[in-house]
Amino acid sequence: MEAEPERCCFDDWVDDWVQHARKKGVARELTGSLLDALDGVGLGGRTMLDLGCGIGDLAIGALDRGAASARGYDLSSKAISAARMLADERGVADRISFDVGDAATTDLPPADVVALNRVFCCYPDVRSLLDRSLAAAGSVYAFTIPSSNGLIGRFERIQAAIANVWYRLRRRTFGDFRVYIHDVDAIDERVRAEGFRLLRWERRRVVWHLAVYER
Repeated sequence: MEAEPERCCFDDWVDDWVQHARKKGVARELTGSLLDALDGVGLGGRTMLDLGCGIGDLAIGALDRGAASARGYDLSSKAISAARMLADERGVADRISFDVGDAATTDLPPADVVALNRVFCCYPDVRSLLDRSLAAAGSVYAFTIPSSNGLIGRFERIQAAIANVWYRLRRRTFGDFRVYIHDVDAIDERVRAEGFRLLRWERRRVVWHLAVYER
């Protein structure tokens, strides 16, 4: 008999994400903002790699905006199953693939566009994630990340600390999952060091930064 897949801390949110995606196209407003930003740079004919893809709504949306093909990775097998289901429902399953995988350790295929939507904050150390994702990116690199500077950054750190207490209390559900606030300027510097130039740098929903780079 096959072993049951290991439960992921994100599984509890999948059903809610799917419900919103079916109504609005994407599960969260921030995802829609990132999709619009990528569309503004140009998705037509390009390949896309969506890391920490969740239910795949960003990657599926990219195909709707003209991307040639897309691939997504996520830690949650439940989210990946939902992503495949949504791709089939929207008639793009032949141009997209989703796999369970950790973008910080997986050998990633190259793609014209690489996106990380609300992903950095799930990792205690983002160096390997940056190395692998940047190596895979051909011409466009994009991400959303919580603010880390100023009063908003201080608020985010306090909020993350409170959330992490809750995750520790529900260890059976969330395991070792915690929220991490990383230095946004340091990540920006790392991306620029790979030859990318910043095209869009916006604040969304007060506490989130949205960044799109091109080279």
